[in-house]
Amino acid sequence: MKNKDKIGKEKRLKLRYRIIIFLSSFLICLSLLICVVGAGTGIQEEINQFPGFSGVLIKDLNTQEVLFSHNEDKLFTPASLTKIFTLLAALETFDEEKHAYPTSFHFSSTATGEINGDLYIVGSGDPTQSPEVIRKIADTLVQKFNIKYISGDIVLDNSKFLPEEFLGRGWMWDDKNPLIGALTVMGYKVKEKQNSYLNTMPLFWGKIFSQELSKKGVKIDGSIRIGKTKENLQVKYIYYSDALDKILAYMMKKSDNQSAENIFRTLAPEDNPEGVSTTIAQAIASLEEIIDTALGLKWGKDYILVDGCGLSEYNLTTPAHLVKAITYLYQKYDFEILDYFANTKEKGTLKERLPFQVWGKTGTLSSTSALAGLLETKNKKWVVFCFMENNFIFIEEENDPKIFENRIIEYIYENL
Repeated sequence: MKNKDKIGKEKRLKLRYRIIIFLSSFLICLSLLICVVGAGTGIQEEINQFPGFSGVLIKDLNTQEVLFSHNEDKLFTPASLTKIFTLLAALETFDEEKHAYPTSFHFSSTATGEINGDLYIVGSGDPTQSPEVIRKIADTLVQKFNIKYISGDIVLDNSKFLPEEFLGRGWMWDDKNPLIGALTVMGYKVKEKQNSYLNTMPLFWGKIFSQELSKKGVKIDGSIRIGKTKENLQVKYIYYSDALDKILAYMMKKSDNQSAENIFRTLAPEDNPEGVSTTIAQAIASLEEIIDTALGLKWGKDYILVDGCGLSEYNLTTPAHLVKAITYLYQKYDFEILDYFANTKEKGTLKERLPFQVWGKTGTLSSTSALAGLLETKNKKWVVFCFMENNFIFIEEENDPKIFENRIIEYIYENL
């Protein structure tokens, strides 16, 4: 009897222990659910009050659990969130630490310090050449070859990209757009409203270069003109840009349209016949292939992207696509990917926007705003998020999409 009583007592203790464990687990899960639902309710209230079309997707970065979603599969104009796809495509295409953009100089010399004939300059789409950099290139060339006299022209070979495509596809021609070309002056934008800026950019590049040569005492008999490099003419000097990783970080943190578009144009494989320019159509096709391989998304069916910077209102994608792209980058590069995103602690588009650390990419066009990125919540949970807003009328502070985004970010930080 004593043994039976002992066995019965042990069974009751085990049962009681299991019940306690079950109830404890249930209460923990219930409290977490209440937190998530509460957070979701708060976010939904913000969405209900926003006077425009919005989409939101928030996921646990590590488990990929959906923490909140609203219109996450609807198509939006992404504005500069397009640059996230450009970043992904560039990292998939090039070695970010070794890839650089060359600018080559071709000429023949018959005497020391003299260029007998034309000086040819071949661009490859380097987006880093500010006027200061162009002047330094000219100085280096003069010092390297002790140049004092050029008998011919300075010929600018801008044919790497199709010269007629100096604006992106779907850009508003009367906006202040950056001009794109194989020879690019960093920061130079369209200033007046006119239909054609063909050759404006390379000629401006050549003017800065030529003026610096003259300041260094170089006599130039010829003029500045656009043309193709002569075959079999020797390459005398090559200037290389910074490595791609620095260019990509600048593109993302400053949301620089010019560098993003130049990078996009160079995605096309360099297998064109000699003398044939790379086109926007080829760049789109290359981006399409990369996104299909990496993310399994189909151009024209799931999304449309026709430029690399997001100025085009032809572009369409979803919050889910952006979250998928950022997640892919995180899974491949771990937290090193944060080095490419703007954040609230450093100089860039997010500096001091929020009182806690957020890494992200902003987007802004007329009646378009967006924010996507990563953050660690107060509860030490890493989340990936995307907010997109279209078709709103910004009249007063309450309609400001950036304030709408900030409120949701703050709610995520405090409650998830």
